[in-house]
Amino acid sequence: MAVSGNLRTMPFPDLMQWISVSRKTGTLVIKGQRYTKKILFQTGLVSAVTSNNPREHLGYYLVGWGILTEEELEHLLDRQKEQNVMLGELLVQTNRLTREQVDHLVRLKTDETVYDLMHWSEGEFFFLDDVQPRRDFKELQLGVDQFIMEGARQLDERRRISSVIPDSGFIPRVTQSIDETRLTPAGAAVLAQIDGTKSIEEIALACRMSQHPVLSFVYQGVQNGVFELLPAAMPPRRIPGFYRSTWRDRILEAESSMALGDTLEAYRKVLEVRERYSNIPKALVAADELEREIVKEVENLPAGPSTILELALAPKDIVQLKCAPEEGFVLSRVNGRYTVSQILTLLPGGKLYNQLIIHNLIQRGVLKPRESQEIVRHPGAPRLRT
Repeated sequence: MAVSGNLRTMPFPDLMQWISVSRKTGTLVIKGQRYTKKILFQTGLVSAVTSNNPREHLGYYLVGWGILTEEELEHLLDRQKEQNVMLGELLVQTNRLTREQVDHLVRLKTDETVYDLMHWSEGEFFFLDDVQPRRDFKELQLGVDQFIMEGARQLDERRRISSVIPDSGFIPRVTQSIDETRLTPAGAAVLAQIDGTKSIEEIALACRMSQHPVLSFVYQGVQNGVFELLPAAMPPRRIPGFYRSTWRDRILEAESSMALGDTLEAYRKVLEVRERYSNIPKALVAADELEREIVKEVENLPAGPSTILELALAPKDIVQLKCAPEEGFVLSRVNGRYTVSQILTLLPGGKLYNQLIIHNLIQRGVLKPRESQEIVRHPGAPRLRT
C-alpha cells in the first residue's frame, strides 16, 4: 500500500524526515503543477533523483557548461540506449570527464533537484515501498538532514532575493567600479561574466556553478547599488541540453518513467510522440519499441482480470486529489463489486491505457485490490468479455 498525500498537509521537509527516521526503501514520487520528481531511497538515505524539469537533467549541465555540444550529447544518448550503460560511464569511457567530475555533476544535479522541492507548497506525493528502478543509476548514499538544513537556509535566502530578483532570467549590469581584491574567487568569477547581456542563469552556467550563489552575489550587488537589473530576454533563450529533436526528449522522459515504475506516464509520452511527430519515422519506431516494453509490464501487474477494486480513500479525500478526467471516470466505476475486467468494459479509450490508469491508482494508494474468490454476477454488472 502506497503512503500518499499532499505537501499542503505534510510539507516536504517533514516527509523527508519521516522517510529517514523510518529507514524506508522505495521511491518517493512528487507531482507538482509543472514537473514531477522522484527520489529513490535505500534504508532512509537518498540514493538517486530524477525529474522531468529540463534544467535538472544531466544534459543541461553538460551542454551549458560547454563539456558537450548538443550534437555530441544526442550521439552519447543514442550510444547509452544501444549499450545499456549509464551516461556518466560513457562520459568517462570517451574521456570527456573523469569519474570524480561525473560524481561532482551528479551530486550537484541531485542537490538542485531536492533543494527546489523546498519551495513547493503544494504537490501530490506517494511513496512506493521497496520499488526500485529497473535501470542503473549513479547510486548515492546521502543523509536527509543535510538536505533539510541547507534547503531551509536557501529557502530563507530565496524569499529575500525574490523580492528584488523574481527569477534567474534577469540580466545584471555593473553600474559602479568594484574592488575585486575584496571578492572571493567565486565572486570574482561571477563578476567576470557580468557583461550586461548574460542572464543570471547563463552566468551560473558559464561559471559552472549552481544558480543560488550567483543569485545571492547579484542580490548583494543590487542592494549595494553596484549592479542594476535588466529585464529578461524575450522570447526566453533556449534551455541548454533541451534537444532540437524534441521527440528524443519525450522518449528519454518515457524511459526514465519506465525505469522508476511509472508506466502510465511512460505511455502518455509514447502517445504524445505518436501524435506530435507522426511524420518522423525514427520517433515512431522508438515509440513502438517502448510500447512493447510497456505491454510486457502490464502482463506482470498484480491486479489481474478477476481482481475486485475498492476505493482506498474516503470520498472527501478523493475529491481533493488532482486527477485527470480519465482517472476520475475510472474512480466513478469502482464500487467494491466489479472486477478489473468488468470495469474495463465500462471505460472509453484503449484497453492498455485504462489498465495503466488502474495500476497507477493502486500505486498511489487511491484504489486497493481484493482478489475475487468467485466472480459473482451483480444486478446491472457488465458481462465479462470472452
